[in-house]
Amino acid sequence: MFCNLEAELARAHMKKKDLAVALSKKNSSNLSLKLSGKRQFTLDEMVAIKKIFGNKFSLDYLFESDSESKATKTA
Repeated sequence: MFCNLEAELARAHMKKKDLAVALSKKNSSNLSLKLSGKRQFTLDEMVAIKKIFGNKFSLDYLFESDSESKATKTA
């Protein structure tokens, strides 16, 4: 769902489980639901993820959904 976030995780050689640990989540299943768009990230989680990447990326970039990405390409 969040292709940019997943791409940056891959570039950083970070697994979803690693991200869950960094966010102090006990299991990665809740994170997987959020990454797939079935649940929403909280603003605090989004800001924490941005900080994990050293604030190199905007929230808009990291949390752009696949459907938003397709809409901007066709516009």
